[in-house]
Amino acid sequence: MLDDNNHLIQCIMDSQNKGKTSECSQYQQMLHTNLVYLATIADSNQNMQSLLPAV
Repeated sequence: MLDDNNHLIQCIMDSQNKGKTSECSQYQQMLHTNLVYLATIADSNQNMQSLLPAV
């Protein structure tokens, strides 16, 4: 997914440079969805760590 996000960022930059705002917006929405997904996973993993007993 990190490679996908890198590709999306490149596409966003290319779209901005070409003035293709609607295309840029679509890529930004996809990137946002991916970042929210990754943040959700990170939060749930951190919550799981707090539930585990200390070793």
